[in-house]
Amino acid sequence: MLSSYEAAQLYMKKARNKAKGRPMKSSSWRLFQDGDEYVVTVHGDQLGRFLPDNTFMFTTDGQRAYRTANTLSGTMAANIPFYWKRVGSRKYRVEHRNGMVSPAYVHFAGKNNSPLIYDGLKFDLFTGKCLNYKPDLVRQVDPEKRKVWLAASRAWKAKLKVAARLGVFDSLIVAERKNRTPWIDKPKWGYDEWLDILYKAIKDNDCSTDLLKMFVASEVSWACSETSMEIYNSVEKLLTTYSVELRQRFGVFLEGK
Repeated sequence: MLSSYEAAQLYMKKARNKAKGRPMKSSSWRLFQDGDEYVVTVHGDQLGRFLPDNTFMFTTDGQRAYRTANTLSGTMAANIPFYWKRVGSRKYRVEHRNGMVSPAYVHFAGKNNSPLIYDGLKFDLFTGKCLNYKPDLVRQVDPEKRKVWLAASRAWKAKLKVAARLGVFDSLIVAERKNRTPWIDKPKWGYDEWLDILYKAIKDNDCSTDLLKMFVASEVSWACSETSMEIYNSVEKLLTTYSVELRQRFGVFLEGK
């Protein structure tokens, strides 16, 4: 584990090819040198930097960290002196090991114990103290936009549920099993372009065949024999998982107010 700027500096000196970085404890973690700073990446995404004043600055946020969140949760403590915890949809708290006041599951249960991750969050690596803690943002809601979101999402789900009960997904499931969608072409609903498609479908009350094919492509597995209603249930879970992002697109939150 690299716990200080000096440790990162010494570790990087032994890199075979500094341009390609040096692997860390876990295969997906890598250390690079950028001038007098040392950059930590996970699955190719930049996580943070060891700075010359013996601080560590995170250079990611909840949105960007979503893609590597499972890796961060499972392997962060083995690579850098921090613990990572998911506390909501694309919301993660982080704490230096010296700042843990109790076991992790207890510590992170208190929302004031650790900061939410944001780009620029900085810790002193000697004391473990967070140097620029920000209180959690309390979102204010536009009541009228919230009504629009609720009406649109309920109407869309009701329309989709009726279609599912009629077995509209059945032929699409059969077609998907005969001709699998390549992984690279499967919808990645957590990405902005796919969330935009989902938002537009809800807003326009669209349950077109093309959209239904997207749901089937993302949900049909190799091992299970999904039914129309199971596909519908998976779509309903999508709306729960990405509720914040979808509500943002509907203008429900008064950002910065």
